[in-house]
Amino acid sequence: MPLELRKNRDGTIRPTFYGRYLDKAGKLKCINLGIPIRGTPPKTLHGTGDKSFEDSRKDAMAKLSEYIQEGHTVRHQRYWAEKVYELKSGGELTSTPLDKFPAEAWTAIGHRKHRVSDTYRNNIQHVLTRFVQFMQSTFPKVKETAAVRSNHVREFMAEEDKRSVSVRTWNWTLGVLKSAFRYLEPNADAYTAFLMNAKGRTGETIHREPFKPDEIKAVLEAAQGDELMRPLITTALCTAMRRGDCALLKWSNVNLTDGFITIKTSKTGESVEIPIMPPLRDELVKLQKNKGDYVFPEAAAMYRENPDGLNWRLREILAKAGFVDVDTAERVEYEKKHPRKKTLPVIPINEVRTRGLAWIDKAKMTDGKRARLRTVFTEYLAGKSMSVLAKDLTISKGSISGHIREVQNAIGVAVVREQKIRPLPTVIRGLTQAENGAFQRVKKANLKGWHSFRTTFITLALSAGIPMELVRRVTGHTTFDVVLKHYFRPDREQYKQAMQAGMPKLLASWAKKK
Repeated sequence: MPLELRKNRDGTIRPTFYGRYLDKAGKLKCINLGIPIRGTPPKTLHGTGDKSFEDSRKDAMAKLSEYIQEGHTVRHQRYWAEKVYELKSGGELTSTPLDKFPAEAWTAIGHRKHRVSDTYRNNIQHVLTRFVQFMQSTFPKVKETAAVRSNHVREFMAEEDKRSVSVRTWNWTLGVLKSAFRYLEPNADAYTAFLMNAKGRTGETIHREPFKPDEIKAVLEAAQGDELMRPLITTALCTAMRRGDCALLKWSNVNLTDGFITIKTSKTGESVEIPIMPPLRDELVKLQKNKGDYVFPEAAAMYRENPDGLNWRLREILAKAGFVDVDTAERVEYEKKHPRKKTLPVIPINEVRTRGLAWIDKAKMTDGKRARLRTVFTEYLAGKSMSVLAKDLTISKGSISGHIREVQNAIGVAVVREQKIRPLPTVIRGLTQAENGAFQRVKKANLKGWHSFRTTFITLALSAGIPMELVRRVTGHTTFDVVLKHYFRPDREQYKQAMQAGMPKLLASWAKKK
């Protein structure tokens, strides 16, 4: 038995339980558990004492389990976990293999959710899979979820800190693990000793900023030539729908006769009714000639294959409108103080070669340098990069660059293959990203993006005096106020007229193209 009743020299039993366990080195240890012996013990611990004694024995076994640390075999951990659980509950302990933890944990969590999106499911699976990979690499002896201990989870969360994730992401990760263990392994030390009472962190919340009316006009003007993005941006501004709901909008959801879009949001599954504003109607009428299920078939295909492609296209438009990232804003400020030098003329490569070699042959320099300069120049024009040339000729990349630029300056035409740099906007209206501030993040928080159109709609609508109940019917936001959610249903035509009459003129009919 792992518990011991030790005796004094006079033969009397000592007042507390002792316990044996294996330390990390595999050595047998015996310690005073400090748990008082109550009631009448049996002659040996293989027997059964009275109720009071057996209750104190359970307390001692629970205390002993706290001393079991990483370094024991899984069989050892498993044995004690089973013994403690059996003593406390009288039932048999079962456990999930660690490599099956993500799938079984999702089954335990997912069936409790009435509606879940693919993104929600994937985010949970990503956290659980990353946790399992961490356990397999850091604590390879742990094979079952029940054997995961509190220090394992703490070390995993410490690794999240090293990734510089935001407070929101850190709390999300902690919440996923807490839910997974609560539903799947509530008796594991990881849950009882840490996750069950673990608190989330508090930190700054960065909200996406709405566009002002003049900024909306600038964005729409920047999108005029983009037949894919302009209708999508118009849809997002006029409906407050999320990026995916805009891209995957189907004609079956659009009723141009009644002037409504009726759709279930992909994130929450809420049914929403959205009056079709005049600018959006104009775009939809143009697109009616498109045959197929989707209103925006090209955007739907891009969203399914590479949703970041839509983000990239939007960033290009926002940049034209004067909304740039932090790095671009710094470049603009730098080039105001340090204007670029006038670019050299670009001529055909054969003429560049002829001029360059002629100068190398006539210029005053040592024969060794002339040979090296000729090799560098001809090989570079043949397509080799500076890095490859530096490796081939066993000289520094800086020397290669110096040789090429020496020829370039001498003949007065472009030789160096300059990197293409996105033209800088003439006007900076704002930043698309927030500074990290005191809280580090893997990625800078987004200030201006697809979700900003949703924020813009809500801000303009509420500022125009449109009732919150009507706005919620458009956005699909839920509330604890059950009456407002389930029973406020004004007449559809009255609702439509109120929306069109109350919204600012900019959303009712923005300026016509000059």
